[in-house]
Amino acid sequence: MTFEAIAARLKEKLFLSSMMGKCDAEFCALRAQGAAMVQFGAFVLRKEREERTTYWPDPEKSRFAAFMKDQFDRFRALAGDAVGADNVPLVCANIFPCTDEDVVNSAEAFIGAGGDIYELNAHGGIGGDRERGTGRMLFMPEHTEKLMRWARLLVEAGGPVIVKARGGVIPDYTDHVRQLEQIGVRAFHINVRDDDTKRQDVKLLESVRGATGMLLLASGYVTDPPSAKALFDAGADCVGIASAASGDPNVFERMASG
Repeated sequence: MTFEAIAARLKEKLFLSSMMGKCDAEFCALRAQGAAMVQFGAFVLRKEREERTTYWPDPEKSRFAAFMKDQFDRFRALAGDAVGADNVPLVCANIFPCTDEDVVNSAEAFIGAGGDIYELNAHGGIGGDRERGTGRMLFMPEHTEKLMRWARLLVEAGGPVIVKARGGVIPDYTDHVRQLEQIGVRAFHINVRDDDTKRQDVKLLESVRGATGMLLLASGYVTDPPSAKALFDAGADCVGIASAASGDPNVFERMASG
């Protein structure tokens, strides 16, 4: 699917934002009604980890591709039964790579498994991120070069890509989003949760919107129609729901109607 077709389906819509430990095929399928896209994961790729689970899969390319295909096929079958084949949401996976090799292999595996749009996790964290330059630390000045290198690798892999960030890591994302757009990244996802105030940082979203023409996804503290509308009004093209979807499979249908 082309990026233009994906963007047309996402604009002014709601999506399920990834939550590690929850967003697998079954969880996503139960929330397909009213969602324009579902995000699987986050999936952390680390060769050094001996124990493998759903959210810490084997990063070897063929095994990761088989894992992704199983997740996507099961989701599409379950969601199709629930909402009809023509209404199945777009499939995205939030992926947390730790090496250049993992970036390339996971992107190619994702595309081969039938995913619609890959999301680079420059948002979360695991142990050792500052030293390794992974997760949210990719936005720190000492790791910005790596972030841009990974962005180039993902664009060159050939599939649509989202880069996901979160508020509170650096004070200003405008230079980063401008560089990402120049590289060829077409979509940016910003989580605007302010952990200090427990409110949406709408000013952060407005600053990102003012710096880029990329498709802009936003999430964070979206619990009801007014909180979703606040992000649309601040410039988001598509708004994500995470924690509010945990205990309410019907949240997207309810929110869309509101």
